[in-house]
Amino acid sequence: MRHALAVIAGIALLLLVTASLLPLLETDAWWVRYLDFPRMQFAAGLVVLWVLMVALGGIGHGAARWLTILAVIALGYHGWRLWPYQPFAAKMDPGTAECGPEARLSVIVANVQRSNQQAEAVIALAREQNPDLFFVMETNEWWDEALAPLDADYPFHEQDIPSDATYYGMHVFSRHGFDSAEMRMPFGADTPLFDAVMAHPVGKLRVFGVHPRPPQRGQPSTLRDATVLEAAIGARDGELPALLAGDFNATPWERTSRRALRLGRLIDPRAGRGPMVSFDANSWWMKWPLDQILWQEGLAMTGFEVLGDIGSDHYPLRADLCLTTEVELRPVPARDSDNAEARATLEKARAMPDAAFDG
Repeated sequence: MRHALAVIAGIALLLLVTASLLPLLETDAWWVRYLDFPRMQFAAGLVVLWVLMVALGGIGHGAARWLTILAVIALGYHGWRLWPYQPFAAKMDPGTAECGPEARLSVIVANVQRSNQQAEAVIALAREQNPDLFFVMETNEWWDEALAPLDADYPFHEQDIPSDATYYGMHVFSRHGFDSAEMRMPFGADTPLFDAVMAHPVGKLRVFGVHPRPPQRGQPSTLRDATVLEAAIGARDGELPALLAGDFNATPWERTSRRALRLGRLIDPRAGRGPMVSFDANSWWMKWPLDQILWQEGLAMTGFEVLGDIGSDHYPLRADLCLTTEVELRPVPARDSDNAEARATLEKARAMPDAAFDG
């Protein structure tokens, strides 16, 4: 019986090794890219299954040796991907910025979950936290009406609720005006990308609000990857310091997320501080950081935190920033291949048929 259980543990270990290494493939297939999300869970599972296999007596000396080697390789791959987002890694922003009230910018991102109807919790969040810039994701017509009281608190408000993709509605509330603001639909997709120039009292900022579709059944990661890269390249090519915020439907350790950081010379506050998960608020094990607030030089951090429950499957995210160039930031240098690989992703997204946006 112990041997049979050891064999079962060995088979499960082999399957988990396979799932761990499949994301090495250069593919946009949804089921492969989805395996990028649970790296922390996969790493823990590899250790647990290996210990279980050994404790039950193993499955034969040769097979156990090869399974151990494969498990170590898979665990090393997870460690390499996850390392920047552990507390012992280098920080991209030291979090030492100091500034007066006139130079501050507080930002909150909240994916409220379309089916959630705890609007009072979201309004209370906005009023208690009092951010300068409040991104609300996954809003529909019901949420549009429910959030109306915030118009009295925020003099500037932009929104878009796609008629055929109401899971991707976006509301942006701001205390500072916009010189320009639009909800673009890049690549003909039906998910808006907010692109604005904010007139902050200390200086102008380029602001992007991002919420692309995730990789899921029948939906490759192409449009998600292209949307994130489009915003990062827009930040890089602009003349103003830029801020990217939203539900990226991508974890920071995915290759597209890392490429966007490099291309946009963006700062990720999670680097050196831990994964700080924002999804899934309703699960004890399916947890990873989907919601992001990133910035360029010209902004620096005084605080960053995951906030409490608002009835959604996401936790809100808050960043407190200063408009300053006096803090030394450490963006990740771009690689020689980044531009070509980003262009290939953008071209692939532009070539997708309209059917890719259905469902």
